[in-house]
Amino acid sequence: MITNSKSITIALALVMATQVFAQLDQAQPDHVDSGIWTTTWATANRTITALDAPLPGINNATLRQVVRISQGGRKIRVSFTNEFGNKPLTINEAHVAKRDHGAAIIHGSGKQLTFSGATTVSIPPGERRESDAINMAVLDNAELVISTYLPDDITGSESPMTYHVRALQTNYIAAGNQSGASDLAYFETTTTWHFLANVDVANDRLTPVIAALGDSITDGDQRVAPNEPIDLNVRYPDLLSEAIIAEGKSASVVNLGVSGHQVLQLGQVPAERLERDVLTLSGVTHVIYLEGINDIGLPVLLSTLGFATPTNTAAAIIAGHQQMIRHAKNAGLFIIGGTLTPSGGSSLPGYHGAIAESKRQKINAWIRNSGAYDAVIDFDAALADPENPALMRADLSADGLHPNAKGYQVMANTALFVLNKMLPNKRREIE
Repeated sequence: MITNSKSITIALALVMATQVFAQLDQAQPDHVDSGIWTTTWATANRTITALDAPLPGINNATLRQVVRISQGGRKIRVSFTNEFGNKPLTINEAHVAKRDHGAAIIHGSGKQLTFSGATTVSIPPGERRESDAINMAVLDNAELVISTYLPDDITGSESPMTYHVRALQTNYIAAGNQSGASDLAYFETTTTWHFLANVDVANDRLTPVIAALGDSITDGDQRVAPNEPIDLNVRYPDLLSEAIIAEGKSASVVNLGVSGHQVLQLGQVPAERLERDVLTLSGVTHVIYLEGINDIGLPVLLSTLGFATPTNTAAAIIAGHQQMIRHAKNAGLFIIGGTLTPSGGSSLPGYHGAIAESKRQKINAWIRNSGAYDAVIDFDAALADPENPALMRADLSADGLHPNAKGYQVMANTALFVLNKMLPNKRREIE
């Protein structure tokens, strides 16, 4: 039963969100022809760690990478990143096109990207570079192919690569400059994204951008499932984007999940994650924050692997959430907390048992009841086994820790239920 105070808190959150979306819906640009830019796809990057598999070699090669955007638009631009490198990254030529199948593009859809009018760009260490805008009408949930020719020996340079390790998407590495080709003559495949930051679209009015910030559960992992969901786009943010469009609403949903990430990441405060992965994007209005289960389990797991790692208390993890909330609100964002999903069925040390479950329940009680978040999505209640709430429902679970595709759909539906009344209606389709 909802108490009066909780009812008031929920009502206030809905009022705040409705006001934000109403302002977006009524906003008119000074120059409609130039459009209003919002991010429609993004990924959170890092560099390789001791626990990662070796990366494929990149030397005088074309990277052809596939991304599925959320909201469509009439213009696009692409941002590339060298944030973790220690030497300049040279892109000699870059193209964007609409995908046909595999590594092939739809005939005639490809366009060359430029950077301040130049076809070549050098990205300094620690920085991003955004392409010039191009006229390209793209539909909601369209697949784009981004091809870049990197003339240098990237692997041999020993500069750390900036990449997203678990893209769950087949991408292609081809010898030489094939960036403008309609298909690749020869290639090897990889399931990572290299040096990509985000894709923006331009439209005639402002619309919400919802950033899903989280760990592997946001990233879309199904680690012990019979088959990883490569190329299926069944991460919960993908499914949330589809559900929003099916509902006749308008918003971009961008996935900023990083497998293994924690609230209290070693050597990093929560605000740094917000600054690097969220505030660098165009038009972000809302954040769904779902992190904390790795703060409970990962220190124990790493200790069993020989890495001395201090454990975290529930109070410390909550304090990390409070930091994230404070910085998000200071940036003018509407921040939504996701309750930590059940992990008691996991075989991994640290993620199951009485100590882990006690911490998870304390954190979830604070997320639900503190009023610190502007709104709450109760992923835990949606996925938990009614007979044993420490466990994820068997039909929704891949491995006791990560949901399967059906579980991710439940997460998307649960998120839509909270967001639905806040979202503006879609006015028109892109031609």
